[in-house]
Amino acid sequence: MIFWILVVIVTAVACAALYYASAGRAVNAAPSGAEAEAMQALHRSQLAEIEADMRAGRLSEADGLAAKAELAREVLRQRRESAPAGTPSRERQALPLALLFVAVLAIGTYSVIGNPELQAQPLATRPRPEPQLDLAEAVARIEAQLAKTPDDLRGWTVIAPAYVQMGRYPDAVRAYRRINELGPVTADSETDLAEAMLLAAGGQANADAIDLFRSAAARDPRHVRSRFYLAGEATRAGDFAAAVPLWKDVIALGTPEDPWLASAREGLAAAEAGLSGGAAPAQPAEDPAIRAMVEGLDARLRAEGGPIEDWTRLVRSYVVLGDMDRAQETYDAARAAYPSATDRADLDGLAASAGLDLSGDNT
Repeated sequence: MIFWILVVIVTAVACAALYYASAGRAVNAAPSGAEAEAMQALHRSQLAEIEADMRAGRLSEADGLAAKAELAREVLRQRRESAPAGTPSRERQALPLALLFVAVLAIGTYSVIGNPELQAQPLATRPRPEPQLDLAEAVARIEAQLAKTPDDLRGWTVIAPAYVQMGRYPDAVRAYRRINELGPVTADSETDLAEAMLLAAGGQANADAIDLFRSAAARDPRHVRSRFYLAGEATRAGDFAAAVPLWKDVIALGTPEDPWLASAREGLAAAEAGLSGGAAPAQPAEDPAIRAMVEGLDARLRAEGGPIEDWTRLVRSYVVLGDMDRAQETYDAARAAYPSATDRADLDGLAASAGLDLSGDNT
């Protein structure tokens, strides 16, 4: 009997709390004219910051829209809280009856299916959630599943970039081949396979990789990554007559905000200098194919996002290339995509060792 008395008391307290929370009381008085103007100015400033971050590339279009939506919800919430309470609606007048119904239903249901005599289960005997797998363990599980179901397109799609992240480039080539065999072939899927082939060959493009880049470029007239690779490889091979129009095609697809545009212009200048027989402009001594690989990863992350490991690899690539401005810009973009410092432990360590600004204030 004591148990049921406690049940009734707890239920009554819970219903009272719900009723109080829904009573429609005005918590704050309406703001004065000066306070309202200050609040509006603050919201305008926050909106301007979001738009500035989107223009600078620190926020993707999707993240920017989400931030604007969150700001709009905050504005509406503050307006509701500052508005004076009006006449109770019919729904609010029916609230006590609804709460009574919920209370009776809850107690009645427990009286039928509940068991107050059931002993508590000790923590030691309760099932524990499985610990999170690290990348190697997760890949091993996917590999075991793919051995049983080799036509699982989703499994190959998940494991292929993981192979690249782990440096298992021949396995990545095999995985991307399966993706192109099992699923619809796209410019991205062909370029992903060609990139893996480049990595497996130490950055050297073979005929198969070049054919894949050409196929991707023909498949999608606005595909930047494949064209960047083709232009870079033509420049590296000394085929400046082919490289110049390829670089121009890449540049025509860009916008002033695209971070790879400066590198494309450098490539065009080098190809034009080589075509005219003059000396190429001063620039880092690097394999254009390697730069194209880095730019391809950059374009993919800016357009689609990606795991923090890919952002870390991109920052490291720019540091190795000596392009510290791009390394800083990429770090800032990764910081915006992953605001939690826990997620960025390795990236922050790399940025600190490279002398990058970790404050995120580089506007």
